[in-house]
Amino acid sequence: MKLRDHYLRLRRHFPQAEDGQALAVALDELAGVLDCTHRNVTLLLKRMRAEGWIGWEPKRGRGSRSPLTFFCPLEEMLFSATRELVLRGDLQGALARLQTADSGPGLQERFHRWLGGYFGHRSEVRGARRLDTLRFPLSQQVASLDPAGTLFTADAHLVHQLFDPLLRYNRVTKTLSPHVAHAWEADLSRLRWTFHLRKGVLFHHGRELTADDVCATFARLRGRADGSLYGWVHRRIASVEAQDPVTVTFTLEEPCELLPQYLATTRASIVPAELSEQADFSRNPVGTGPFRLSHLDETLCVLDAFPGYFQGRAHLDRVELWHAPGLQEQERTRTLGSFQLLHNYLLPVEDDAGSWHQVQQQGATCRFLTFNLRKQGPLASPVLREALCTALHPAKVLERVGGDATYAAASLVRGDAELPPQQTQDEVQPPEACLEALRRAGYAGERLVLCTIPQYERDAKLVQALLQETGWAVEVKLLGAEAFKSEQRLQADLLLFSMVLDNDAELRLVDLYKSMQRHLEPSAKEAVAAKISTLLGETEALRREQLLLGTEEELRSRRLLHILYFKRLKTVYHASVRGISLDSLEWVSFKDIWFQTR
Repeated sequence: MKLRDHYLRLRRHFPQAEDGQALAVALDELAGVLDCTHRNVTLLLKRMRAEGWIGWEPKRGRGSRSPLTFFCPLEEMLFSATRELVLRGDLQGALARLQTADSGPGLQERFHRWLGGYFGHRSEVRGARRLDTLRFPLSQQVASLDPAGTLFTADAHLVHQLFDPLLRYNRVTKTLSPHVAHAWEADLSRLRWTFHLRKGVLFHHGRELTADDVCATFARLRGRADGSLYGWVHRRIASVEAQDPVTVTFTLEEPCELLPQYLATTRASIVPAELSEQADFSRNPVGTGPFRLSHLDETLCVLDAFPGYFQGRAHLDRVELWHAPGLQEQERTRTLGSFQLLHNYLLPVEDDAGSWHQVQQQGATCRFLTFNLRKQGPLASPVLREALCTALHPAKVLERVGGDATYAAASLVRGDAELPPQQTQDEVQPPEACLEALRRAGYAGERLVLCTIPQYERDAKLVQALLQETGWAVEVKLLGAEAFKSEQRLQADLLLFSMVLDNDAELRLVDLYKSMQRHLEPSAKEAVAAKISTLLGETEALRREQLLLGTEEELRSRRLLHILYFKRLKTVYHASVRGISLDSLEWVSFKDIWFQTR
């Protein structure tokens, strides 16, 4: 790589030189350009000549000028150097090199075409074995692979590949299935739940999983419960005890019918007791999953198949996930290229045939606003909250968001029940009417603060624009994910959230409503708390759904919760991909994928 860099430095120093035409240069000048001794510059030039990059005929005598000819065009060397960085695993370095002044659009186009071919499925035969690798890009860096600390869906999906919980949600039957625990039961009081563990479940470092690991996992989660996702579950757990090496009992303070659902989440994945408190566990995780982590840096995450997986070895040998900002978006504007698998992708009409297929994700993502009534300000007035919700009518929001993946629905609880377009157009008020309503309501131009995390900045700006057009003064404030979970967000008037309404929707909605209690007015807080308390003791799923609907209606009728839009995408895969199934997070499960070769 260094030799290419030396060539590039030389070539840039003589921009006027034509490829294939000799120019006379002194050794002193070349030594100055490459910042090395005469002896070293001579060695470098000989190596470049051996590669066929230059012609060099040294002449004797101090101060003599010797003919130097460049044979390798600058763009060709830049492409070669950038490609080598990728092959060494440094995608970030390659993308940074493309930003140099002499890297024109032609080179960037060529590189992205090559990179598209580099991603996807590759097979290599070594002796009697065929090694199958799947490479694909991630739009954001991997933040944490600790089940207790994942904040983003992509990280949670990787945790799903590396770890296993006691139970798993079955998408086909829509029920919980045995997993690390092969059976479980609750006593008549619904306060004592016993789980029976499979024998022979191995961690990646070779030790067998036992009941002690389960106890240590939940003691660890309890210690991190404050402010964490589903932390309220642990406040209902009195103890987790090992009855013997393969039997664990959860004793509850009060009934929690969502406990089994929680035990099927990635958050509740079992970790080895002796390793989980290591400082670097989030970057060097050890689980029991079908893949184990073999490499992780800012650019590249590599998962290798775990041969000892208790539910059978994966068909793939390796999965490489590259942090390539913007690459998928660039590929979408060109072609599906060599990607065999793209998550959260809508198939273009012109490609929606032949060798490409789609699998519909069951869940949806919802963007919504909540109102912080702990802060004194104009939104303490229900009339002004009503005016604000009118300005953000779903039809207006959908028009601005665009795309056929977005839609309106009547409820968070029934987010898959899409409203007809005509129904979303009802009661849309023109901007002039919104301005007049705002004036009559007594709004004096006070500035509202809208807070969210950087990942949802685009939606926050959209809300800001719609409100400003109807007379509101709005400032957008972005907080990191950890800061957004803290009291810092309570300095804002409006909070913009995103929620994945997947198989864990019940848990997620309860988590939302418990989180919202921190910024509700007292009467609403009490009403929500009462409904959630009843829900957690309810054994019937239909009755729990009715309680969730009632909680949402309570909040929306008081204008404390406002839905912006829903979004549902599909996973696109090539006809050569076999074994496609979506996990509980709506991602493709890597374990079952295999590729049909010709």
